[in-house]
Amino acid sequence: MKTGSKNVDMGSDNLFWNILKFAIPLMLMSFSQRLFNAADVVVVGRYAGEEALAGVGSTNSLITLLLNLFTGLSVGVSVVLGKALGAKDEKSTYEVVHTAILISIIAGAILSVVGYIFAGPLLKLTGVPDAVMPQAKIYMKFIFLGKVPQLVYVFGAAILRAKGDTKRPLYIVTVTGAINFLLNLLFVIKFKMKADGVAIATVIAQTCSAVSIVYLLCNEDWAGKLNFKKLRIYKKQMVAIATVGIPSGLQAMVFSLSNVIVQSSVNSFGTVVVAGNSAATSVVGFYYGFLNTFLHASTSFISYSVGAKRFGRIKKIILYCLIDACLVWSIVVLISLIFGKSLLSLYAPGNFEVINKGFVKIMIVGCT
Repeated sequence: MKTGSKNVDMGSDNLFWNILKFAIPLMLMSFSQRLFNAADVVVVGRYAGEEALAGVGSTNSLITLLLNLFTGLSVGVSVVLGKALGAKDEKSTYEVVHTAILISIIAGAILSVVGYIFAGPLLKLTGVPDAVMPQAKIYMKFIFLGKVPQLVYVFGAAILRAKGDTKRPLYIVTVTGAINFLLNLLFVIKFKMKADGVAIATVIAQTCSAVSIVYLLCNEDWAGKLNFKKLRIYKKQMVAIATVGIPSGLQAMVFSLSNVIVQSSVNSFGTVVVAGNSAATSVVGFYYGFLNTFLHASTSFISYSVGAKRFGRIKKIILYCLIDACLVWSIVVLISLIFGKSLLSLYAPGNFEVINKGFVKIMIVGCT
């Protein structure tokens, strides 16, 4: 594998430093990605009211539940591609890349249809309050229409991550995150839209991300250079991706299912509690993103090491990633204790009832 300035050399023995070089852009990218949803929640909370805030927030657990099986497949892509790169197998590299991108398009199309058609019934199952339902339903429908570009970006970023490139996905998400925020302000403040406005802004930004990542993959000088005319499912690579990705996706779905059950209970307490929970969920989403950085780092470095048959490095990789995760968690605890209410006030300024409800969740989740 060619290793330029944009790629971390995962074959180097300087593991601790290279894991940090890999993880820091990935952490910043996760931060930028979380801003997609946070921007939606902040803008509707400030300018469209409590019901719109509750409507946007009440859909998160359902959207994540349906999405997680397919994003789990992107973990499979990172693992299988990492092994191919470690083994310097150019044929498998080419096949994994083209299989992965076609999977992302098909999976995104399926998600879009299912999510759009069943948005209403699914929200009713979770007990979304009647006052919140119109905003929740329209937000969910629009968001699911953007699942093809979202998954193309997710799978494309997984491909770049497998080859040690976490910087350029960061640049893409930072720029498109800014686009998303500006469009939120335009649609909600200027055009007086509510949940539909922030949803459309998110889909436009996700489309920009997908176009950018595809451009990079089509212009890469390596064995996995993407050619849309040659997209196809390679059975061997599909099975390998599914073997790792489906269990990963199912595990994430089980976690998300518990969140759906919790959300359905929260919904029974009315709009104020739903709004407070929505704001808190957005904040703690950043925490999960920071910690998951080291999951992706360990996955990428271990996959490469297995492909290169350098098994002696694996224990060190796991140890370094665990140490880094513990350090980040300690920072998260401090943020929760000191700035929890200040962060929540960004979502619902002056609404102390909503802020106090959200602070309970931040303290419990952030500190554990």
